[in-house]
Amino acid sequence: MRMLALCLLLLGELMPATWAAAHTEVELVNLSAKVEPGQPIRVGLKFKCEPNYHIYWKNVGDAGTPPTITWKENTGVKFGNTFWPGPHLYDQKGIINFVYSDETIIIFEGKISPTATGEIKFEGLAEWLECNESGCFPQEKQVSLTLDLGAKNKVTEIDAKYYPDLNPAVSTVGRVDNNQLYVDTPKNLDLKKWFPERPFISAYGVATALYLPNQIKFNLRDAPEPLTAGPLSFVAETPQGKFIKVNVRLSAEEPMTTSEPTPSASDTLMWQPWSIEAQTKALNKDKIVYIDFTARWCATCQVNKRVYNDEEVIQSFQKNNIVLLRADWTKKDSAISAELQKYKREGIPLNVILKNQREPISLSEVLTSMEVLSGIEAAVLNQPYKSSDASHPFWVWLLLAMGGGFILNLMPCVFPMIGIKILGFVNDAGARNKTILLHGLLYTLGVVVSFIGLSILILVLKNTGSAVGWGFQMQSASFVLATTVLMVIMGWSFLGLFEIGSSFAGTVAQSNQSTGSWGAFLSGVLATAVATPCTAPGLGAALGFALDAQRSNLETISLFIAMGLGMASPYLFLSVFPKLTRFLPKPGEWMETLKKVLAIPLFAYAAYLLWVLNGISTNTNWIRDIYIGLILVSIACYSFGKWGAVHQPDKTRKIAVWTSAILLVATLSYLFSQIPN
Repeated sequence: MRMLALCLLLLGELMPATWAAAHTEVELVNLSAKVEPGQPIRVGLKFKCEPNYHIYWKNVGDAGTPPTITWKENTGVKFGNTFWPGPHLYDQKGIINFVYSDETIIIFEGKISPTATGEIKFEGLAEWLECNESGCFPQEKQVSLTLDLGAKNKVTEIDAKYYPDLNPAVSTVGRVDNNQLYVDTPKNLDLKKWFPERPFISAYGVATALYLPNQIKFNLRDAPEPLTAGPLSFVAETPQGKFIKVNVRLSAEEPMTTSEPTPSASDTLMWQPWSIEAQTKALNKDKIVYIDFTARWCATCQVNKRVYNDEEVIQSFQKNNIVLLRADWTKKDSAISAELQKYKREGIPLNVILKNQREPISLSEVLTSMEVLSGIEAAVLNQPYKSSDASHPFWVWLLLAMGGGFILNLMPCVFPMIGIKILGFVNDAGARNKTILLHGLLYTLGVVVSFIGLSILILVLKNTGSAVGWGFQMQSASFVLATTVLMVIMGWSFLGLFEIGSSFAGTVAQSNQSTGSWGAFLSGVLATAVATPCTAPGLGAALGFALDAQRSNLETISLFIAMGLGMASPYLFLSVFPKLTRFLPKPGEWMETLKKVLAIPLFAYAAYLLWVLNGISTNTNWIRDIYIGLILVSIACYSFGKWGAVHQPDKTRKIAVWTSAILLVATLSYLFSQIPN
């Protein structure tokens, strides 16, 4: 019971922030030493973010919402100025924002009514958007502060250096030339971080600003607002952390010539958020556009990003002045979904190279550096695109696929299944050679049949106009939910609540050979199912080759068979040479302890899948229901294991079995019926 309570608590800790309490503490604080009728007063809206969370400045950057407070009327104070502390730049995979982390106080200045007496109560509704790596969550809170007239109130100290409006402002001159803004550096000031108070420069333009000896160069392209929409003012930071307001006056003079630093190949590539407008603008300027359609929950997409660290790829991007756009499909944005359909794609990853007056170049789903370089070269020279990887003989690709399948056994997605295999080896160690060989062959058959089935499904979907590939089912909420539930149930079984049986997990010796054989086959099927989100080293190129549109159906299926044989080869090897199993420890009580330890990766994988589901769906209510559903599934497992055991009276067992079954079926029926489209 204690173990059940502990795991339910852990599940509760994984609840999404949209359902759980806010991760930012908010309160009103007093900033004035004296509170007198008819006199100015300052109060602060204090935010304290948990680690890895942030809120937004008044100019948010690419996306976000600044904090606000709606004051309750008749507070006896009329508010006017708002003083914002200086922000810092936050780059989240190409999405650039201006944010606050840790502790921040936004100052509100007002004037107390001349007729005020007694005490003054401030009340308002604070609203803010808090974000971390997994997403953004709107929050609100009623805040209040009561102050007595006089000098007896508690005062929160602030450091004025963080507030540009509380420090003397400086002025300088700026000039516009060829869609670039050149701003002269104020004399005797070393200002290295500049933030525009309104978005007359895009967040990307701020992040890529060039700090030259006597001036700063900003790119004005893709700015949300024109320069002429209002005053030009920046908030700039000194090396000592002091923020100063810089007012810029535009001049008609030509910018002076300065030598600009040449970017080195090791510089980080700068990605812009994709939009159809950004894509069209770049193409109209005869630029080559590279689009990376990706998502945080897409494991293959993350593996693909390793090619962007390759020195040759970086040099090629920079040499050819290629515009890099990242289409983040984490929340399945409708505009990106529509763009994917233009390429006959229903999912990701997808990497496309565009250039005016030529067909788009779609790269393989699993990228290699050579393929990216070949695609860029074809676009630059206006030549037909042919993957450089296609030159190898077919048998080389078969070996590469087999080797990649072998390494899959060591990848994180397959790790939860290692426990099943280990216990299966130990369980078979004392069996007859014929039985060991049969189980090895059936496990291999389960893996290979699953790979063949996956390849056929991919081919069928592609032949009907849908472009899908390796790990595509991980983009299906139904598949991910089913796998999550399976991992949780298996985890409870490993902890000893009940026995699924060796017929499925291959974990406990049984005398019935047929059920053990059936379990070996199912173990192979399950291992393949959880392996598909992973891409092992060496497997990427083979997958790209197998899924290429130029491959015949037979070639694709053959490559998938090779992957399956490679993945099953360690188990098959021990089955063909059963004498090697003698080196394994004999079955004993230690197996039960090991089973409990191996429950950890099962629950960890379930937690990862919950994170994937949170990325796939924007329906926060459904995500919340999944967490509740998994708690109910766990209760069903506990009831079945506690009161459905063989030592219980028949009546108790029947009630436990039926109650657990009804609870499990009802919970899963509801969850699957509510899957968002």
